[in-house]
Amino acid sequence: MNLIFIGSSAFGVPTLRILVGQKRHRLIWVITQPDSRKGRGLKDLAISPVKAEALTHALEVWQPKSINELSFISQLRDKKPDLIIVAAYSQKLGREILNLPAFGCINIHPSLLPKYRGSAPVNYAILNGDKQTGVSIIRMAEKMDAGPILKQVAMDIKDDETAAELDGRLAMESALVMESLLDNIENKDVKDMPQDETGVTFAPKLKKADGEIDWIRPAREIINQIRAMQPWPGAYTYYNPAEKEPLKIDILQAHLNINEGGQSYKPGTIAGITNNEMIISCGESQALSIMGVKPAGSRVLTSREFINGYRLRIGDSFGKEVK
Repeated sequence: MNLIFIGSSAFGVPTLRILVGQKRHRLIWVITQPDSRKGRGLKDLAISPVKAEALTHALEVWQPKSINELSFISQLRDKKPDLIIVAAYSQKLGREILNLPAFGCINIHPSLLPKYRGSAPVNYAILNGDKQTGVSIIRMAEKMDAGPILKQVAMDIKDDETAAELDGRLAMESALVMESLLDNIENKDVKDMPQDETGVTFAPKLKKADGEIDWIRPAREIINQIRAMQPWPGAYTYYNPAEKEPLKIDILQAHLNINEGGQSYKPGTIAGITNNEMIISCGESQALSIMGVKPAGSRVLTSREFINGYRLRIGDSFGKEVK
């Protein structure tokens, strides 16, 4: 089969590598998002991880501003693809493209569909405290993530795993699943399994505000939030020193503290300080320990560096309101 791969983020890179190494099938085109500007003054040009990988293999890369432009669809049609494979592209494919390849378009989705349709399934799986997630290969339909499932593989979520770490594991598993499926698709040896619409849940695009910690929540839920918001938007709170403006703090790492209940302090209060950790009271008389932070405008600090540098004391508070 002649293959076209469409993707942008690092999630698609392992699959791209697998496709490059195919002997029976031929990767003829890679499509990714246009380059973007970043850095101070937007002077630096950033390319997608998929483009960076494609260039190392001297592959032909196309970057349409809109993949559904008629002129681009015409060029796509001229390539006569047999199968289009999509992974984390961030543009919706229109009907003309979906109906173009002989074997259709398939999408690699990092969840056990119909659970977590949308752009942030890995984050929501951790945020909601799920113990398991997985990879779904679906035949694409006009409705987002709603096509029939061709293959699905489940994976356990590790207790301390961040969204970035889980995304990396799912990316590797996706590539292996895709490799095993290509010949079956060509031989029409796959069964389309309709999704159960009664089990649909959604994982919408994250917003910056999703990272703000509400200390009234139980400690385990806050720890899940810290894990789920990495690398973006990051979990954050505000340190409220007396007579000073609140300082935004990114919370990088935390764990449940079962020895300190925090019953004597309102949620968000520093209930204890050890050599390496800050113990923060949470809802339901629980507590968590923070090991690493990044204050706004500063480098990443250990809790001890933060405690010493900002002279934190037991009874100081985190949250939006100034003491």
